[in-house]
Amino acid sequence: MLIRYALPLVAVATLALVFVLRGCGGERTPTPVATASAEAAAGSEARSAARAQAVAEAELRQHYESAMRAAVSTLHRYLAKLPEDHAAADAFWSGGAPAADATEADLRALASPPRQFRSRNRAPSVLEGDPLPTAVRIPVDLRLVPAEGPMRRYAGWYELRHEPAGDAWRITAASVDALPAAQ
Repeated sequence: MLIRYALPLVAVATLALVFVLRGCGGERTPTPVATASAEAAAGSEARSAARAQAVAEAELRQHYESAMRAAVSTLHRYLAKLPEDHAAADAFWSGGAPAADATEADLRALASPPRQFRSRNRAPSVLEGDPLPTAVRIPVDLRLVPAEGPMRRYAGWYELRHEPAGDAWRITAASVDALPAAQ
């Protein structure tokens, strides 16, 4: 007789235990618990992504600065040749000669190379190209002492464009004016 009552009691107790263990709302998916290793992995991925982005930005900045230095260097080489060798200077122009509307005051009309020639440029401004410049304008201040006569000063700008085929910068435009003599 005891077995007759015990068996249903055991069954009811088992069902109650299952009901308590599963919860009242039916079966649920367990909520994932963040572990130290999961948090470390997520932090490591974030640091790795930030590092990769910083490397890419640094590389882009380096290419930008290199392009600007190359443009300025091309202009300085041109200005060094201009007073002494017009043919060699013309090779720095796109098309092999100054543009028809380019003005360089009397720099091309000097009778002989100057005794002194000094060129200074200000920071180039990007005309085209993002994120890497393909065309720039470089402001210049020039000072020269001709073989005969007083010192002359000039101010203006040169525009240069990058030609990818030869990986070279070429002058495309210029506007340089003589400044009045200092009194």
